[in-house]
Amino acid sequence: MEDNSLFSDILKHSDIVRVISSYLSLTKKGRNYYALCPFHDDKNPSMIVSPEKQLFKCFVCGTGGNAITFVQKYEKISYFEAAKKVAELCDYHDPRLETNITKKIVDSEKEELYACIDDLANFYQFALSTQEGKKGLEYLTERNISSNIINKFILGYSIDNGYSTCSFLSKKGHSLKTIEDIGISSIINGKPCDVNKGRVIFTICNDEGRVVGFSARRINDNNDEPKYINSPETKLFHKANILYNFHNAKEKAKQLKYIYILEGFMDVIALEKIGVENAVGLMGTALTNEHIALLRTLNCEIRLCLDGDMPGQMATIKICEMLSRVNLPYRIVEPRNDYKDCDEILNNLGAEELKKYINRLIDRIDFSLSYYQKNNELSSVEDKKGFVEKFVPIIATIKDPIIYDSYLKKISIVTGFDIDVINEYMSKIKKAKNEHEFIEINKKFNPERKKLARLFLAEKEILYQMLKNPEAIKFYERNEIGFYDEIYRSIANFLIDYIQKNNEIDISGVISFIEQSDLENKSELVESITEIYFEKFHPKNCSEELLNDYLNTINFEKQKIFESDTLNQALKGKNPLDQARIIANFNRKKFYKLKENK
Repeated sequence: MEDNSLFSDILKHSDIVRVISSYLSLTKKGRNYYALCPFHDDKNPSMIVSPEKQLFKCFVCGTGGNAITFVQKYEKISYFEAAKKVAELCDYHDPRLETNITKKIVDSEKEELYACIDDLANFYQFALSTQEGKKGLEYLTERNISSNIINKFILGYSIDNGYSTCSFLSKKGHSLKTIEDIGISSIINGKPCDVNKGRVIFTICNDEGRVVGFSARRINDNNDEPKYINSPETKLFHKANILYNFHNAKEKAKQLKYIYILEGFMDVIALEKIGVENAVGLMGTALTNEHIALLRTLNCEIRLCLDGDMPGQMATIKICEMLSRVNLPYRIVEPRNDYKDCDEILNNLGAEELKKYINRLIDRIDFSLSYYQKNNELSSVEDKKGFVEKFVPIIATIKDPIIYDSYLKKISIVTGFDIDVINEYMSKIKKAKNEHEFIEINKKFNPERKKLARLFLAEKEILYQMLKNPEAIKFYERNEIGFYDEIYRSIANFLIDYIQKNNEIDISGVISFIEQSDLENKSELVESITEIYFEKFHPKNCSEELLNDYLNTINFEKQKIFESDTLNQALKGKNPLDQARIIANFNRKKFYKLKENK
């Protein structure tokens, strides 16, 4: 981590308006400036620049931070390089900027690993041409995989005698440690042996196209063995950072303005066979923030095409929520009733049917309504209310009255709620003038949300005071609060570290401090800080009494959550009669506890 005082000094001598106006056209309104946000497809100016706070914030995509953060994100460079540019723009000179190494440092250990894993990928591919490798080639031929696809996707085979693989790498000059560090070596009978032996190899590359790992597919009938063996986490391979085939698909996706997200290797290859080159695979993992960062660079529509079975649909629901939250455009390939994936459709029904399938696109609302209607997952009143709360605000933006009424009827069918009740809620949502009114309407519609809202609101207010006042940080430490919200808790921990190194709280300095960390979700932390800081409804004066009131609310709400979780755990797997007894006993204990407290 760089010396944070350098960044603090640069920010003190810089003007965020001057910095951002060198990149964007700013319009002054009142005390602040506004601009079209460069971090999403912005049609109306949604980014605010505050000279008073020396912060910027987009209230659509959520991106925010200080002057250095803006340059870093805009130019896609390191934080230090961005700091140098800010200093230049503001005519600030500091010898520390000259003594730091600004050129990209070559990690010699990593380069050794890359050299080793490249040799291994070539060896795997060569093995397909050997006598033993014929069975691997036969498997690929049976799957209608041509030599062109083998070469493009660097498919291969691992010789069944795994010792020979490690021996080959040793002869190429790679040490045993390097072979172990790329994640393929296991000691068998006292000798290093390839864990992928006897399997077809799918090579995995990072977004730059460099080989970082492998997935080895079983081709025998031994069901005791796992179907796939995937590379472990190594210095090169971090599954959360990688979308399979991204390096091949990214330019085509930028050109065509859309990209398909599929589940596995064979589905990606199936689309390649029919000429669709802009497809990537999740490799069995959930979509991560790192994946979203990669997708954002493409500036295109995302088309979700996961398996039509229950796990695939559940994953689609979760991904939709993530993409909506970060304001990335997307649609969903409408699931088939037979649950066939892309590879199965191509092999069983042909290329034309696969082309038709991937071009039948629906939006999130249609997909979700169909999903919940089919699977009947909205079993409780709370689930149904949550569903209405989530989708009615989206439907409120629809201008076509026929489509609008159609969606309301579908929601009524899925939830069982009277359409008039939904209509009344919709009318109130449309009339909401600001976020505060919107929250109040939701509270009245959904009592369960009200409970959580009280907890998060109390935590947010304490965090706001911590961002302004060192005494609030001491209060947080002294009372060992530990926020329920994970993001708020992380920010609070950073503030504790920051105040130990500095005499006062400086919001730009705090953001720099976070940006220099190794946390994967640091952008989310910065966005939350800027969002809280720009809100207008916080109490201005911080007092011990105010903080204690919020603390009492937090403790009370946490206790209710604990009691509810305990009850739900006790009810799991019990028959209705036992459940009734457990609930009665729970309520009896709660009654006596309340009586004692009085």
